[in-house]
Amino acid sequence: MIAQALAALVAPFPIKPPTPPPTASEVDVVERLNEPVPRGLHFADGFQNQVTIGDYLGRDKPIVLSLVYFECPMLCSLVENGLVKGLSESGLRLGKDYAALTVSMNPKDTPAQAAAAQAGYISRLTHREAATAVDWAFLTGGQTQIQALAEALGFKYRWDKASQQFEHPAVIFILTPDGRISRYLYGVEFLARDLRLALVEASQGRVGTTLDRVLLKCFRYDPTSRRYRVVAVNFVRAGAFCAFLALATLLAILWRHELRRKRSSVLLGRPTP
Repeated sequence: MIAQALAALVAPFPIKPPTPPPTASEVDVVERLNEPVPRGLHFADGFQNQVTIGDYLGRDKPIVLSLVYFECPMLCSLVENGLVKGLSESGLRLGKDYAALTVSMNPKDTPAQAAAAQAGYISRLTHREAATAVDWAFLTGGQTQIQALAEALGFKYRWDKASQQFEHPAVIFILTPDGRISRYLYGVEFLARDLRLALVEASQGRVGTTLDRVLLKCFRYDPTSRRYRVVAVNFVRAGAFCAFLALATLLAILWRHELRRKRSSVLLGRPTP
């Protein structure tokens, strides 16, 4: 009777099976810093030329790489417009200080769409006077090539049948001149300072000014905030060095002024104090 009573109490509250552990997200970024991108992947540019990723590497300039698709209704254009704005405000020159590469994740995109996107975005970029079409190429390719590039970058995306859209992260990649992943920058707005520092960092100081290299000592990329933040100790050291340099310059000027005054006194035959 007791067993029957307990069964009657438990029956309205069936025991649920344990929840399986969550699987890795289908839309995510797995950072692969310092890993190389595959040089031999084949794509087509906006002029229908057959190219490889390696064609854009080894040109002594860091590269800004983005993965988008040209019929994306919102996110891709926000990422590309944010990139154009940040690069324009950075003061760096396309084709001289850096190169850029945009690859479509949609195998149905065509070279004609790539050419139209290339013309539209580059026309709004400032400091592009030294650039040619190859300095910011827009590429399309087959599914296998796209997936291989995305996998190398740690870029996870998926096709959503319900919305007929690709779901993907908002991120751009900074590559070293030889094609290694140097930095990931997230979001749809990219600070000019962050872009400039990331490109100077990827170039190992070959791009930018002496001030940029000093600032890079004072700023470090913070993975939590996904921004470059001031390193207080290095900032104080840099400030102390600048103060020392200013003082040394002032003393040198005063010493030269005093030396000239003494020489003038000797030439005029007046005793020097």
